[in-house]
Amino acid sequence: MKTRLLIMATLAILLIWSAAGAFEYKLGYDFGNPFDENNNYSPINYPGVGHLPSPGLLGEGGEGFDLEGLHFAVQGNTVHIALVNSFGLSAYSTAWHQSYGLGHIFFGFGNSSTSYAIDAATGQLYAVDRFTGIPNIPGSYYGHTAIRSMVGAWRMTSGVNLGMTQHESTMWEGLETETIRNGSGNTWVMEFSFDKSLINMNGSRTINFHNTLACGNDLINKSFTVVPEPTTLLLFGLGMLGLGITRKKD
Repeated sequence: MKTRLLIMATLAILLIWSAAGAFEYKLGYDFGNPFDENNNYSPINYPGVGHLPSPGLLGEGGEGFDLEGLHFAVQGNTVHIALVNSFGLSAYSTAWHQSYGLGHIFFGFGNSSTSYAIDAATGQLYAVDRFTGIPNIPGSYYGHTAIRSMVGAWRMTSGVNLGMTQHESTMWEGLETETIRNGSGNTWVMEFSFDKSLINMNGSRTINFHNTLACGNDLINKSFTVVPEPTTLLLFGLGMLGLGITRKKD
């Protein structure tokens, strides 16, 4: 009996693992399971809702406004980015009968998160000059000054077009297992890749991302460490070795 239960438990774990890892990325970099710490969570503590993506418990469940994850990697000369959400390019409110567009995917280095932007709808990459916060439209948090400030940048208003990224958008039906409410488990994974020569990292080892949608019902702020390539590490190591030899001679 114990053996049978053990086998059944093992099979269940394998099924869960295979479902979580079954997503197929299209642009050559496998981030693994698309979900991370932002699933069913917003960094803003919304009045009457808490940290669920708003409107959360106020009638629409919040799932349709959920920004669920953002992934980043550098492979050779290529930058890979994947944004995960529950709504694609726009989130629709049944209460307000209005759609709220996904903001640009902003990123920057060091202390900045708005130096560059990717338009998820077109795949265009921009160097940002100016940007705007969420608009004053029905159902948005524009009128809530504190939340509007926390939500931050929504879309770029002027900038330099640096070129087109490779981009793919995949809707994965039923991928999400931990839904806020039943029937809302679809997930969109938006992938972008481009040559890293298009951006200036300014020697920084930190890259910061920011993304929200027009109503301000959720947002992502996430930072990554840019790992030096093996060649860079080798040159650094040789430099340190040379410095050590010089000191010994002195």
